[in-house]
Amino acid sequence: MKNISYILVLFFVMVGTSCAPERSGNQNITNHFEFFQDPSTEISFDQIQKLQTWNPISKNQLSFNFTNDVIWLRGKTSDRVFSNDRILSLDWKALDSAILYYPIKSKEFQTYETGDTIPKSNWALSEALYPSFQIPNQKIGDYFYIKIKSKSLISFPIRSMDERSFNKHNILETAITWLILGICAVMFVIALFYFFAFGLSEFFFYAGYVVCTVLWYNGQYGNAYDIFWPESPWWQNKAILVFSTLGIPFSFQFVRMFLNTKTFNPRIDKILLFIGILALICVPPILISYTTKIFSRIATYIYLFSIPLILGTALKNYFKGEKRILFFLISWGSYFIVSYNTMFYFLGILPYSTPLLYSAVFIFPIDLFFLLFNLMLKYEKLEGERNEILHRIVTLNNTPTTRYVKSKLNAVNTEESLSKLESWMRKSKPYLDEKLDLEIASRAIGLTVQQTSELLNSKLGISFRSYLNSFRITDAKNFLIDNPEMSILSIAYATGFGSKTAFNVEFKKATGLSPLQYKQSSVSKNP
Repeated sequence: MKNISYILVLFFVMVGTSCAPERSGNQNITNHFEFFQDPSTEISFDQIQKLQTWNPISKNQLSFNFTNDVIWLRGKTSDRVFSNDRILSLDWKALDSAILYYPIKSKEFQTYETGDTIPKSNWALSEALYPSFQIPNQKIGDYFYIKIKSKSLISFPIRSMDERSFNKHNILETAITWLILGICAVMFVIALFYFFAFGLSEFFFYAGYVVCTVLWYNGQYGNAYDIFWPESPWWQNKAILVFSTLGIPFSFQFVRMFLNTKTFNPRIDKILLFIGILALICVPPILISYTTKIFSRIATYIYLFSIPLILGTALKNYFKGEKRILFFLISWGSYFIVSYNTMFYFLGILPYSTPLLYSAVFIFPIDLFFLLFNLMLKYEKLEGERNEILHRIVTLNNTPTTRYVKSKLNAVNTEESLSKLESWMRKSKPYLDEKLDLEIASRAIGLTVQQTSELLNSKLGISFRSYLNSFRITDAKNFLIDNPEMSILSIAYATGFGSKTAFNVEFKKATGLSPLQYKQSSVSKNP
């Protein structure tokens, strides 16, 4: 746990460094360009050179959202931000195609290409993480031009960097990417541990969700392109949307099982099931369609619609007494709320900004705490089950034929110990803590676990759990009679029960009535 804390501290330090203020070596120079938008997509470069009217870019980013138009940019070769050997970085990894036309002789231009539809080895600057160009040494002519066409977003800034800033940026971003991958690998392993060790099938789907999300983010923001498929433009162009869409059925199936919506929220369960199937159906068409725009919109709207649905359901179940979903609410709630900003960017509602675009990536590893919290709860549950099993073993050993031969109480004053236990229960009320177990109670009265279990079984004929619940039920009866305004859930928590369900079961077992029925009968007797 300590090592994980160190990793997370390092992670956030690197995130802060990546969002540090700009210096001269790394400048946003988007507004140094002029633009022309070609809806026909057929205007030739010769015609572009003859255009007299160009539009200035007033913002620090291109703002064309999803468009089928060709975007032409024009920059002055004399502008100092375009000086020799400066690197122009188009800060959007999912850019399909960008062509630089740079004058090398009178009326003669050299072309340089980059983008997802071009094998990485053929990029103008193949070592770059983003589609980039390096300004040639020669300066002939007044203007150079960039032609951009993409089925993805054309809403991003253009940066001018010197070689040192370029290398530093690549190293830092690669380090952050691998750090996130390391944290997510831990999440994946823990999820599989839940699945194989405890048979919790929902965490199989959680593991699939982690894989899809990591591949989505790493394709969109990381350097998966460089590592896994540098010479496969078709797959790179499809992979990002495939993984983001495929993550929907995995995550929704996990939510359905983890929140048990089929039992407690049947309508929500059907909606989540339908949306998950819809997303799954969208995956094959993404692979064969020319444009991914419509499917990108579908995936975005699914996320926007489902986020409040899932969080609302989780909140409702939490207030019903499902304490185990607390960290689910914290981690997934933080992730979903931050992701809303990213979705609004994809829809063209919010402008580009580094914190906005990368916030969902940076917040995703917080899910590690959700997994560790559930592991802790599972450990506590196993401890409780261990104590129960231990009690049953002791009880089985105390059969009439072996009671006196194997008794652990031969040297114990049973009446005094029983009185001591009851006095501790009545004065200190330790049973109000739902985590109280046989081991803690045994230490309080100076006996071993086996001795305490045998004491209760031989003298009172009940298990430790039943003994605890007898005190809790007595207190609950008083609450139901004296405080009729209190809810059943509040009384359950006030008397040491971990959930409303457990309270109802034990109360009815002891009294033959549900807490609500007992409350109603008490009110009718004392109008």
